Amino acid sequence: MNDDTNGRPSVLTQLRRMDPVIFGVSAILTVAFVLWGVLDQKGMIAAVGKAFTWTTVDWGWLYLLSAFAVVIAALVAMFGRYGAVKLSRHGEKPEFSDFAWFAMLFGAAIAAGIVFWGPAEPAYDWMTVPPYFHDAPMSSGAAVHAMTYSFFHWGLTPWAIYAVLTVAVALGAYRKGLPFRFSTAFYYVIGDRVRGGWGKVLDIFAVIVTLGGLATTTGLIAFQLSAGLKFQYGLVLGKDAAYLIIGLLTLIFAIAAYTGLHRGIKFLGTFRTWVFIAIWLFVLLLGPTLFLINLTIDATGQYLLNLVPMSLYTGIGDTTNWLGSWTIFYWAWWMAWAPFVAVFIARISKGRSVRQLVAFTLLLPSLADMLWYGVIGGSGIKYNITGALKKNGVESAIFATAHHLPLTSILVVVILVLIVAFFLTVADSASVSLAMFTSREEDPNKYLRLFWAIALGAVAAVLAATGSLQAVQTASIVTAFPMAFLLFVVIYGVFRGLNEEIRDSSLQDVAEGAVHTASYGQSMSDRLTGGAAAVNQERAGTD
Repeated sequence: MNDDTNGRPSVLTQLRRMDPVIFGVSAILTVAFVLWGVLDQKGMIAAVGKAFTWTTVDWGWLYLLSAFAVVIAALVAMFGRYGAVKLSRHGEKPEFSDFAWFAMLFGAAIAAGIVFWGPAEPAYDWMTVPPYFHDAPMSSGAAVHAMTYSFFHWGLTPWAIYAVLTVAVALGAYRKGLPFRFSTAFYYVIGDRVRGGWGKVLDIFAVIVTLGGLATTTGLIAFQLSAGLKFQYGLVLGKDAAYLIIGLLTLIFAIAAYTGLHRGIKFLGTFRTWVFIAIWLFVLLLGPTLFLINLTIDATGQYLLNLVPMSLYTGIGDTTNWLGSWTIFYWAWWMAWAPFVAVFIARISKGRSVRQLVAFTLLLPSLADMLWYGVIGGSGIKYNITGALKKNGVESAIFATAHHLPLTSILVVVILVLIVAFFLTVADSASVSLAMFTSREEDPNKYLRLFWAIALGAVAAVLAATGSLQAVQTASIVTAFPMAFLLFVVIYGVFRGLNEEIRDSSLQDVAEGAVHTASYGQSMSDRLTGGAAAVNQERAGTD
């Protein structure tokens, strides 16, 4: 039977809708990794350390080049002749207002990582100056350049990765009628082969890299929540803290994914956005306001001045691998998120032009990130939270900053709520996207959603349970490694596709013009013929 007694698809019918190859291979690889981490944690940690060094030291230059290339590609697509291309099939109008559209894409692409690193990164770089700059540690110049690097890591470059991949997916989906999958981004390179074996390989990769990127985020959240409970309330969860926190959060969003309550989670996303804005305003107005404004403006100038040389800085002579721990990690993290985020943004961008899409995915989010870092990170520098970082780790930064502000106890609770809200909204959307990648439908069944919700939590728990921030970071760096190559292919496909669409539009305009001219000529001919007939008839009547 295909349906149950209530007319709903049976379990067997729902399972048949999944892609057996994509789901099977992805599931086997995921389960194998989890078992490896559980049965041989020491061996996994050792392998992770080697992989981290190999990718960041030997291949760091590749991440830098591919990330810089997408910035150029995004700017060309926005400001060049390609910007007018519409992402629609038959001239459809946008489904959402500009504000709602931006709120959704920004919320999908930014998770609790910005809460984790917002105050931590600038303070850390103020204390241990990035090798690109040569300031004295904890000087005023070091403060500006620490914020400069934060703007660099959360500004144009990462958002360009999202923007270019989103254009590639949107072109294939809206102009060629392909499904919203990662493989669709490669249609203008390999053609209809995206529907066959190559497409399956690409979508399996998308599943694995999404798991890696989200596992990094989930692990960071576990560290941060544990640090917050210890810092503020003296609550020590012990070595099993990661399992407890991730297990509880996974249970919540797994239930949401299975029952369909993820619609309520979407509402939580709107709530999260307002809490995010409220915290920013609170710190700006009740913190060291003038210092924050001056630091943000100064760092913005330095960021624009040093964008190109920082993008191509490989850290020659630096023996600390600072670049691998920060810039390479960030680029890999953003690349790991890109398949999931690009597909989501493409789905909500029907009717938009390429210029609109790139502007809203590149410029506005970069501005929002810089404003957050300027205020939250600037407060960490002003209040000198470096002592807390040394004692309690970078995960304590946001709570150490809160202790210097009014209404600390309330602010800490609000911060904890924001972190949890970030995790639940993104994790729920990710489990649905992973289910969509491994099924034949855009509204995947609840069993697939549940499986990937649990899988995400399991992978994150295995990594976070090591207690190693490097292990958590490596999940993104290693899984995203192929993306550093694939982005060059995506760039080629984007401009090949845009040129094809412009050419087809020009030919269509010519054809329509020819039809119009022929119609107009026929109309004039009919008028002349009719006029001549009328004259002849009038003459015959006169005679």
